[in-house]
Amino acid sequence: MEMRFRRKFEAAHRFIAGENAGTLCSQPHGHTWFVTVTLGYRKPKHLSGFTNTLLPFETAKKKWHQWIDQNVDHCFMYNSKDPLLEFMLKENPNGRHLVVQGDPTTEVIAATFKAKFQSFLNEIDTDLVCTSILIDETQTNSILFEGDPQEHLPRMSPSQSYWWNRPDFSTNDLVSFA
Repeated sequence: MEMRFRRKFEAAHRFIAGENAGTLCSQPHGHTWFVTVTLGYRKPKHLSGFTNTLLPFETAKKKWHQWIDQNVDHCFMYNSKDPLLEFMLKENPNGRHLVVQGDPTTEVIAATFKAKFQSFLNEIDTDLVCTSILIDETQTNSILFEGDPQEHLPRMSPSQSYWWNRPDFSTNDLVSFA
């Protein structure tokens, strides 16, 4: 049995690296994004016979929705090497800046979001697992991510952790990319 919920947010990004440079997507542009997360338990969980829920929806999605609404909605997603980031940090230091290594493609957003959601779930119950995440960048373009995001994302030393691995409301590690 799995639980699924969806959230909408507005966000902008642009691509600057490799084959993405010079394409239409190198122009800053925004989308109406939808993110659907699916969660379940590592081992089957019996319904109690009383509440008959795996977990109250409110408990499962509260922190996730807060993070989306307060930190991701209306953010700009940057490649850590984008010169626009330096300008925006100077001109809009309190803006919502989501920063990844490399271009902020839907693929890397799906992987970082899955890792972030899992960090929130681990605070609730370590048997809870995000089984998949679906990111709709547009009405016609989506990425479904299943599996371990750590196999696809940059790694730090064990004493450090990227923003997507921490159960806080962060969306960047600007000092980590220096």
